[in-house]
Amino acid sequence: MTTVEPSVSAPFREWVAAFLKYLTVDIHDRSVGSDGNRTATAYLEAQLKAAGWATKAQCFSAMDWQHASATLTTVDGLEFHVFPSPYSLGCKTSGRLETASTIEELKTVDALNALLLLHGDIAREPLMPKNFPFFHVVEHQRIIALLESSCAAAILCAASADGRAYPTPMIEDGDFNVPSVFMSEEEGERLLQSAGRRLTLTSESRRVPAEAANIIGRINGGAPERIVMTAHIDAKKNVPGALDNGTGIATLLLLSHLLAGYKGRFCIELVALNGEDHYAVPGQVAYMATNRGAFGNITLNINVDGVGYVEGETAFSFFHLPSDMKELATAVLLAPKDTCQGMEWPQGDHSMFVQTGCAAIAVTSNWLLENMATQSITHTRSDRIDRVDPDRVVSCALALKRFIEVLS
Repeated sequence: MTTVEPSVSAPFREWVAAFLKYLTVDIHDRSVGSDGNRTATAYLEAQLKAAGWATKAQCFSAMDWQHASATLTTVDGLEFHVFPSPYSLGCKTSGRLETASTIEELKTVDALNALLLLHGDIAREPLMPKNFPFFHVVEHQRIIALLESSCAAAILCAASADGRAYPTPMIEDGDFNVPSVFMSEEEGERLLQSAGRRLTLTSESRRVPAEAANIIGRINGGAPERIVMTAHIDAKKNVPGALDNGTGIATLLLLSHLLAGYKGRFCIELVALNGEDHYAVPGQVAYMATNRGAFGNITLNINVDGVGYVEGETAFSFFHLPSDMKELATAVLLAPKDTCQGMEWPQGDHSMFVQTGCAAIAVTSNWLLENMATQSITHTRSDRIDRVDPDRVVSCALALKRFIEVLS
């Protein structure tokens, strides 16, 4: 990619389009621990340095995942279409087929050395990872504990359609050590006819220990208070991730040039977090650990995730803003056309700041926010650059620059 050094008068739109092509087309995989992820973080750090920011690569260990195919067959050769669950262990195992559609059935099923099919009500939604650090879903923890104690040889999940990629894996958890695969709800119905029969499952899936890094850029580092601006640089495995979250990183890069001469009352910290779409959120955990006891000097977090969708407005959602800051944010951020105050939403990196008591502003596309439960773009291969309007990304960066200057 040819690097274009933007300035206030440079063609920002073309720069955003070129950067998104590099991040989402030229780099095929930005999942945490992948080669593409390391290429993306190295590029970002180089760009921040070139713009005059003091940088740090906060390195940490993370689990990558490689997979090929999975097969499920009966002894007489009947085949079922299944996929390896993300971050699952691989296997080659045979056993009778047992089934469970509710937690009550899961409690009583004899799954010792069996292939256990989850279908119906129990498979209506993906399970939160067992060791997710920021919150737990009690019912999900019960299901995971029952699966682990069942001594099943493998778990087969018949996923329900959730409005996104279909079928959707029910289990995406590198800390869950029972091999698992997933299939469509329709394939699960077909498989139910083989309950009690012996089947063979082969899943070519492998966990790969790897290294990754958050990238942190600071300017005006001697100031006693910080504004921390975040965007996650990772994406789901083999997904372009243009809106989730190439546009957020593009916004940070634009701001690194727009704020290069900043000398106001705050230290400005630009943080590319690495793990929002990973089961263990390792970059977020690493950032939290190094800032333990230091969140008190963060005046504001601004988290950018999903800006620039071709339809609708840019949404600014406010969390715990003091009245004077909220007044300024309303006056500056909501002044441009095609902006609105968004609903509060927890599914982003701003939540870890909010949980520590920090004021936060989450920035996204209002269309994605309003259609979060049903849209089929996020975390799928449809999240491409043709879904992005670069002008909206530029407008977002310029509005955030104005707000920081006024706040200062």
